[in-house]
Amino acid sequence: MQRLTTVLLVLSCFSCTGCSVSKIEDLLGLGGGKKSVTVVVDPKTQSVVVATTQQFTATVTGSSNVAVAWSVSGTNCSTQDCGSISAAGLYTAPKTIPDPALVAVTATSNANSADFGAAAVTVIAAPAPASAMLRGSYTFLLSGSDAEGSVFIGGAFEADGFGRLLNGKISLCRGESHCSEQAFAGASASTDASNGTFAADIFPASTFTFSSAPNNVFKLDLTGSENLRASGILCPNANSADN
Repeated sequence: MQRLTTVLLVLSCFSCTGCSVSKIEDLLGLGGGKKSVTVVVDPKTQSVVVATTQQFTATVTGSSNVAVAWSVSGTNCSTQDCGSISAAGLYTAPKTIPDPALVAVTATSNANSADFGAAAVTVIAAPAPASAMLRGSYTFLLSGSDAEGSVFIGGAFEADGFGRLLNGKISLCRGESHCSEQAFAGASASTDASNGTFAADIFPASTFTFSSAPNNVFKLDLTGSENLRASGILCPNANSADN
């Protein structure tokens, strides 16, 4: 009961402002030489993305027995998964964020169960996928072929950051003198996968995929009717929100 009360105090401390590492140590009995045996967990505070891992270490002083037992606890852990921790201190965050998102990782001295140290973990969401970062203005340049032969494709669009492409223009060239240019409509860019679609008279029902590449550009691949296949780059313009 004493340890559960201490853990709840730690979680409460981290939910308000003005909390410091020294206050945590005071709550856990780690500061000021209050105990002959101390257990210090490192890192003391950490944000961990859902379904990923974080290594913790425990330093025991004041005893020749430096072994510890690891455990995870937190508010509502009886009804929600707060993650797990191995015997070596490797914490695995749950697949979903608990409520509250604060979890205590505790190392208890094997020499005396009254001696323990703890760290505060905040479980956070995974970063947005690359496709969700399409926001701002972009220019693209592709080369490839379709049923009629070689093609060169250029264009530009604006992305609103919510999966929509706006004010799109595209130009298809066959040789140096034969180019067709028009706007495209009905465009979208998926926010949960690196792909999207757009429609234009010269490219009906076209789809594209993109992936990060060096130098702040994306690799872009385009497919469509009439055996259209083209690849190239997608570049954020200087005023793009991605820069």
